[in-house]
Amino acid sequence: MREFYEFGIPEDVIPRDVDYLEKRNAATVVTGMRRSGKTYVTYQRMRALVESGIPLERIVHVNFDDDRLKGLKLEHLRLVGDIHAEMFPDAAKEKCWYFLDELQDVKGWELYARRILDSHHVQLCLTGSSSKLLSGEIATQMRGRSIDIEVFPLSFAEFLRFNSIVKAVPSAPYSSRTAGVLRHAMQRYLDEGGFPDVQGDDYRIRVKMLQGYVDAVLYRDVIERHEVPSVQSLRYTLEYIKHNFAHKISTRAISGALKGLGISDSREYISDYLDWLEQAYLIYRVPIRTDSLSVRRMNPDKFYLVDTGLARAVTPKSDASRGWFLENLVYLALRRGDNRIEYFNTRRGEEVDFLVTDRITKKRRLIQVAWEMSDSATKTRELSALKSARDEIKVKDCSVVTWDEEWEKDGIRIVPAWKWCLGESV
Repeated sequence: MREFYEFGIPEDVIPRDVDYLEKRNAATVVTGMRRSGKTYVTYQRMRALVESGIPLERIVHVNFDDDRLKGLKLEHLRLVGDIHAEMFPDAAKEKCWYFLDELQDVKGWELYARRILDSHHVQLCLTGSSSKLLSGEIATQMRGRSIDIEVFPLSFAEFLRFNSIVKAVPSAPYSSRTAGVLRHAMQRYLDEGGFPDVQGDDYRIRVKMLQGYVDAVLYRDVIERHEVPSVQSLRYTLEYIKHNFAHKISTRAISGALKGLGISDSREYISDYLDWLEQAYLIYRVPIRTDSLSVRRMNPDKFYLVDTGLARAVTPKSDASRGWFLENLVYLALRRGDNRIEYFNTRRGEEVDFLVTDRITKKRRLIQVAWEMSDSATKTRELSALKSARDEIKVKDCSVVTWDEEWEKDGIRIVPAWKWCLGESV
């Protein structure tokens, strides 16, 4: 705690496009995968408080992931308030803001969190990458007294600002020079991804670091926190996802692949592995659009990775798979919004990559992703699926996100990825 007041809030905080929400007598819970920038989102809030006139002494920051704090028990948590009051007795008498990283590592943390919320003079923020901070569990443990904020790696707009590619993110209409700069930046973004700490790094360093992120999630957020029946089958399940992201994947398919390697595991265990990897924010699943529970169970989910740069680092590059990376990028842009995301199968068996429903406005969109539409067979396939889906479920807003094509046909917009990410992604 003394180190925080000695060094202060870091100066190099680049603003993130994250709506930070607070409510009296409720905790703000910031979650997301390791290294995605959760702590810097809280630094951004701290800086805003100081700039509004709140003295730094009324801000408390403790990182419970610090190895010096390992082994803390519930009864030790009262020391946070005690030490702060000892250091700044006058500030402690006023409203204070507590920012506690990885508090869930302390068994019984929820009792402490509820107690300080009941004190009415502490505004609490919790951050963490653990499945123990999942929104469902938080809602239970905090008895509905929490506001969840999920932090992702940098969006394309954040990537542009973070790397000083442009002074300010431009908007349409774009000059030919600006379009060229943004198109080149999109290629970098697709390859490097958005994890803040690897921006601008040498390719080999970036790959090593991103692979290390995956290992950290696997061991610290899955294996250490769950009774994993078989680490070998868990690792292979992740390998299967890494090599088949942006595709439909079933537990049956993974189980069959395991048996082919002489590794036996039940589909129930594989289902658990997928849940745990998702709870650690490493993978995301997209279900089929249906109101029938039986149809949902019969159809596999599609899976996506948390970052395209990470996907590049853990899978071999291939021109044949570049459309998968683009689809993963589009999914993540949609996921950052308050959207329900599903894939849609038409009555004729055609697939639309994304049916997106805004949870607030209920507005719906249909989105296909194709690297290019110059091939007549690809054009026919993608547009036919969209038209069929549009007619079946009466969704007017239809688009195809491509790498670098822009035109319109039959009310369907074909948009380059760089432009879509800056104007229509959420």
